[in-house]
Amino acid sequence: MDKANKYKGRLGMQYKTFSINSKDVNYDSESRTISGYAAVFGNKDKAGDILIKGCFSKSIQDRGPGSAANDKIIVLWMHDMNEPIGRLTVLYEDDKGLYFEAPIDDVPRGNQAIKQLESGTLNQFSIGYQYVWENCEYDAEKDAFMVKEVKLHEISVVSIGCNGETEYLGLKSIEDAEKAYEELNAEISEVCSGMSAPKQQKIQRIISKVISLSSFKPENRKESSLEGQKADMHGNKVKSMFKNLKLK
Repeated sequence: MDKANKYKGRLGMQYKTFSINSKDVNYDSESRTISGYAAVFGNKDKAGDILIKGCFSKSIQDRGPGSAANDKIIVLWMHDMNEPIGRLTVLYEDDKGLYFEAPIDDVPRGNQAIKQLESGTLNQFSIGYQYVWENCEYDAEKDAFMVKEVKLHEISVVSIGCNGETEYLGLKSIEDAEKAYEELNAEISEVCSGMSAPKQQKIQRIISKVISLSSFKPENRKESSLEGQKADMHGNKVKSMFKNLKLK
């Protein structure tokens, strides 16, 4: 089976969620350190993936806590790059899976994470990553995607597992779309000045908005010359926006 067809929706940023239990994740409010396993090797998960030992090794080498990279793998609140809550001090693979240790910063979201992990309100973590397609393959016998390499970006405290394909919704009119394009242009100008890992992720989120906007159909749209003029302006803004979308 062609992996590009079976897994064609798995492009860009992906998220894989795991629940906390005493064996996999530990946290200590006094030391403010979370430690445990962020992923386990060899098991077929709900997404039909089997993580193979070694799939995180290049990411750890290139952007792990011992690397010289400026865009190290980070600990986030709810996959939000604007809400970092800690740094990884230990990250390695063993026969079981991906082990990590991360002191949590004394910041509002970090304090919230510690408190709600202790209370049990939060009981899930999620990793943000991208498939390295040339090092992954579909196994027909196991009906599973054998994941031999990913590009790991972050580990997040989450309330509910996130979907990497969530669309930018809520557009009901041409006016809403015009406002969204203004926001999108500003984001593109900001992001495309450099291509660090966090900015690559933001590019992906922006592109998700583009996809939604391109298929946007206003509800109860009136067919009039005024609407036609607005639609033309809308189309011109699309062209203008894509002129800005150049990776520098």
